Amino acid sequence: MHAHKTLGRLAALSLTTLSLLLSACGGGGDDSNATQVDYDTAKPFQVGTTSFDPDLPAEPSLPTDTQLCATLEANNKYVKRPDGALPPEADPSVSGNRVAVDPAVINPDQARIQAALDACGVGVDAEVGAAIAAADATATADQKTAAVPNKNIAGVSGEELAKAKYRASKFAVRLVVNSGGGNAFISGPLTLPSGVTLWIDKGVTLFASRDVMLYNGGTTTYCGNTQIGAKAGSSSNCKPLIGGNNLVNSAVMGDGAIDSRAYAEIVTSNRFYPIMKVDLTCSNTYAAYATNTFAADGTPCDNGGTLVDSKSTVRNMTWWDLAYLGNMVENGTTGAASQSNFRMMVFNYAKNLTLYRVTLNNSANFHVVPSGIDGFTVWGVKVQTPSRAAFANPAGNGNPLYNGETFNEDNVKNTDAFDPGSASTAVTNKLTTGSTSTSAGAMSFDGYVKNVVFAYNFISTGDDDIAIKGSQNPSPKGSGLIGVDGNREVRADRKYGFVIAHNHIYWGHGISVGSETNAGVANIHVYDNSFDGAEEALRIKSDYARGGEVYNVTYTNTCARNTLNALLFTTYYSTKGLPTAGPLIPNFHDITINNMLIEGSSKLRFEGFLANTGGFGNPAYPLVMTMNNVVAAKPDAMSVVASTAKLTLSGTNLPLVTDTARSIEVIGMATQAVDASKFIDCSKAYVDFPTLTSPGGTSW
Repeated sequence: MHAHKTLGRLAALSLTTLSLLLSACGGGGDDSNATQVDYDTAKPFQVGTTSFDPDLPAEPSLPTDTQLCATLEANNKYVKRPDGALPPEADPSVSGNRVAVDPAVINPDQARIQAALDACGVGVDAEVGAAIAAADATATADQKTAAVPNKNIAGVSGEELAKAKYRASKFAVRLVVNSGGGNAFISGPLTLPSGVTLWIDKGVTLFASRDVMLYNGGTTTYCGNTQIGAKAGSSSNCKPLIGGNNLVNSAVMGDGAIDSRAYAEIVTSNRFYPIMKVDLTCSNTYAAYATNTFAADGTPCDNGGTLVDSKSTVRNMTWWDLAYLGNMVENGTTGAASQSNFRMMVFNYAKNLTLYRVTLNNSANFHVVPSGIDGFTVWGVKVQTPSRAAFANPAGNGNPLYNGETFNEDNVKNTDAFDPGSASTAVTNKLTTGSTSTSAGAMSFDGYVKNVVFAYNFISTGDDDIAIKGSQNPSPKGSGLIGVDGNREVRADRKYGFVIAHNHIYWGHGISVGSETNAGVANIHVYDNSFDGAEEALRIKSDYARGGEVYNVTYTNTCARNTLNALLFTTYYSTKGLPTAGPLIPNFHDITINNMLIEGSSKLRFEGFLANTGGFGNPAYPLVMTMNNVVAAKPDAMSVVASTAKLTLSGTNLPLVTDTARSIEVIGMATQAVDASKFIDCSKAYVDFPTLTSPGGTSW
């Protein structure tokens, strides 16, 4: 149970048995078309207990010792505490304003980790680079001469490249605990080469350096602020902790952890670089920094702060301070602010990218942003933000944010766990073989995200747990292809092309589609997932600034308890202004929920797109949804907001009725004569977060 939300486990609802209901299909079963069964003989599906699913590809595996390019031991100076944090003396802040830290102290491990990755990447390319390039060239030539060109794939498929002949004999760099006790690495941004696996071994944590200069992406776009002059800040101004573009068969895995330390005080190795302080002053301006001078005290800050104050003795902001200030304070006042925070991982254009078993903690912004990936697998990963290390932050003393608030699911802003999406265009690029090297031959990438698997993960974060982004559509106009399509080039080793299954979700905004849906999202399968104390469980979101079509999204066998919004489907996600040419119309249809139990009080929202929105003469686009066996343990504890919706109900007790005034059409009828225990079993769905770094130990 969650210690921060002490609502007890609700007793199971006992109602009249319904003789014929739709099938309780789930992990390993076809969840798109339920069939009628006799629940007097069928067993309910037990959520959260499936250990093998024949509809998924094979589980990834860790490298063997013979497949190692290099093994790096942690320095014995760096030993993390039981709460997961580094002690302050490991990489101390320097007191006083306008003082630079020593790069050797604040970033001791980046160079040696990157050198090992680079050497491994060059070796991989020397062994299999030519074979990969030849496969791509052959596939591209075949497509050009085919009578019906394959518009879905540029070059060779990720499915072909997954074969052993395209993988080097040595491909992994392993970070390990030192025999003397050292178990931590501190590093600035790393480049993951093509074909290389970064293996973070059990007991090891890779900590992000706190030096803002390492993440600064350029000379005119600055990292570590909430605005640049009059412009809003952006995470695109910052390098990610781990980045990779143009990759084949790369991975980050192991039973260790990565901690971005967004809770910790930002420092700088360049004393002229502007740093924001928790009293909202700044140490300098970007204009003065450009000339290696200091602005006079009282000069207006140009990084989102108030005035330059060289005498301020308060601590520097943390990354999460910036996120809260930019999103909740400045943006709410001006509408033109956001944080320039680095992301944990950003990958653009890859074929076969895997995250396996690793724990991800405390990202300063989104944790993992994969765009244009053919074959993206996230399996057995734990994401926990904030973790116990955040609460142990010496600068916070129990009030970690600059405004005195303790961390919770609402104030570590924009810490999405996974945001897979399509890329902006198809490209032909050389593979990245190291931080400064590329392959001889080029590789074609079509820009779509496809063959995606999220399985057996534990996710707890301060924003979206998984958010599918259909923001880009690289296909030619008129091709009929959309941004994210789970039916695009589904591989032979799996049943579905985009699947989210067997996951445990805690804090966060649940499994989402959007809000970027303008290029479309379709054919997504979500089954056997639990939500415990989440802000949202199942959500699709867009608005008239984004538009887009979302369809054929199927959710099956879902348990949710103590969620603020168990079901949230809205075409009015934000209050952004209408585009100049008029509203972009979101259209959600053919959405299906099979077999769901909602325990505790919750809000439910079903909002399609109203006719004439914004004063334009557009027709209505109702939310078209089917709910089979969707049951609230306490229907009276459900708060419903609905409009412009066509809802088909079967074996469902949610308080939904036809309302012509709000354009709600309900086909079928909500009924109390339904017994959830006949089709779904949530008795083992909720488990403690399986790590000692959770705020309350192994349980929340």
